[in-house]
Amino acid sequence: MKRLGLGGLFFAWLYGVPFLLLVGLIRRVSRPYTPTHAEAQAFGATTDDLLMTGLLLNGVLPVIGLLLAGLAGEAMWRRHFAGAFGGVALIYVAVALVGNMAISGLIGHVPADQEPAPQITQCIPVSGGRGCPGG
Repeated sequence: MKRLGLGGLFFAWLYGVPFLLLVGLIRRVSRPYTPTHAEAQAFGATTDDLLMTGLLLNGVLPVIGLLLAGLAGEAMWRRHFAGAFGGVALIYVAVALVGNMAISGLIGHVPADQEPAPQITQCIPVSGGRGCPGG
């Protein structure tokens, strides 16, 4: 049971963290199908949550796994989780490189509002008799 739990934790880090980060990065560069600003903010907030969760789990899961493997006396899993710190550093470097290549920040970006500008169909004359604004 110990090995199953430690293996699940290790593979959650090995496959789950890159999955969350890739989904977050794909959402970050994609154009959402949200016509209003509120929906675009919700899309951006979900993208931020995915990226922040992936970055947080990237640092936390190997530490927890190393502690649990040490407490359980599992030398094999202790070596796996100790080696995972190299992967943690590589993932952080990769995300930093992607962040430097991005036009705007990876976290905190709100997509542009795609709602069409309202069309003016009638004009109310401005006081002073100058006509309508804009002609």
